Amino acid sequence: MRNRRRSGVSAVVGTAIAVMIFFTIMIPMWLYIQQIQTIFMDEVSRRLQFEVEKLNEKLEIIATLQPPELNPFRKRSLFIVMMNKGPIEVDVPILYVESSRVGLQKITDEEFKMPPGAVIMKPLNFIVEPGEKVLVRAPTLRGNSFVSGEPIGPNSLPYLLVVQLSNVSLGYRYRVEVEVESGSDVSMARGCVSLRSEEFAEGCLGSARAVRYISSVEDMSDVFAFNIAPGIYRVRALRCQYDGSACTNITPSPVRVEASGHTVVQIGPLPRLTVPTPIPLQITPLQPNLMVIMDERTTEQTVTIPFILSLGNNTEPLGDVQVFLEVLGYDNVTLSTTFLRTEVRRMSPGNTYIGLFTLRVVDEGENKKDYGGYFVYRLRVVNARGLVTGNNYSVDDGEFSSPVANGVVYVCKWWQEGANIRTSCRAPIS
Repeated sequence: MRNRRRSGVSAVVGTAIAVMIFFTIMIPMWLYIQQIQTIFMDEVSRRLQFEVEKLNEKLEIIATLQPPELNPFRKRSLFIVMMNKGPIEVDVPILYVESSRVGLQKITDEEFKMPPGAVIMKPLNFIVEPGEKVLVRAPTLRGNSFVSGEPIGPNSLPYLLVVQLSNVSLGYRYRVEVEVESGSDVSMARGCVSLRSEEFAEGCLGSARAVRYISSVEDMSDVFAFNIAPGIYRVRALRCQYDGSACTNITPSPVRVEASGHTVVQIGPLPRLTVPTPIPLQITPLQPNLMVIMDERTTEQTVTIPFILSLGNNTEPLGDVQVFLEVLGYDNVTLSTTFLRTEVRRMSPGNTYIGLFTLRVVDEGENKKDYGGYFVYRLRVVNARGLVTGNNYSVDDGEFSSPVANGVVYVCKWWQEGANIRTSCRAPIS
């Protein structure tokens, strides 16, 4: 009886100890694990949010020069334009300049906090010397690094400003002047301009001019080109007597141009450059009736189809001209492909381009009476892009004068019968 009581007490004590262990160790450990898991998931969520914010940072940096006329020592200061084009705020703690002369150099410790859509325009305490090229690099607090687009320097301006005078008169001297726009705050003036002839002598300046005498009908629509840095400019065109005297403005006031890339300005009676259509672009196969001859032991042959692409004089230069070759029909032959494409990157007015399409042809004839075959193809100019107007031209809109040309390739076989040579060809049914 006593032993039973002892065993009952032992069971109660053991149960009590187990319950105590469960409540004093297991439950706190479980709660601790849950807390660690919550902290881990919160950290993962914060990290994912950080990475998403980092991917959404979009900062555009434009590096340009200030004209040397603003500096007492006629030096060109560096000027930046930073634009936050992303949906979140961007923090830039520091700015660097990558220079071909001094390497990587810190130029300011000022921190820039840029909300979405913010624009900062600021001259920097950095002088760009002649012959030097620089880039501006802006790291952000999220770990991104943004850099300005084109290296820039007094003798290496990245863009062209093309001024086109239309409907000019014979016997007059025309002068085009380009000047950096200073506005009310001279310290915020940005831009630098030069003619190509001056560019390698002293570098860009705050203004430049070009003069041309119109002596022939070919000069009735003349073009003046200037090298520029990104900035804001005033363009003025004057018509003078043959000796340069008695000049009058063509436009009532200077044309204000904000340039961040290659820019074209039209000045004259026409509001813009007009290009007559259809564009005088023509495509012609050099061998519209091509014959390929194989012997009876040959079943496969490489066929080259040459063509010529020509652009007339009375037009603008074209870029990204796409040419297609399509097989319209074939008989008794097998082709490696029925569609080919090529692209001409640029065509200038009056120029021609000779191209080639290559494909392999297999004669399917198994005996002499089945020898020979053919295939009919078509060459098409599908579309092109105007490099002056920016217009997109398409064959579907009838904007080319001769965009389609057809041709036939005859595949023939020969074999020897005694002392005679026999040939078998096949032509399409007209």
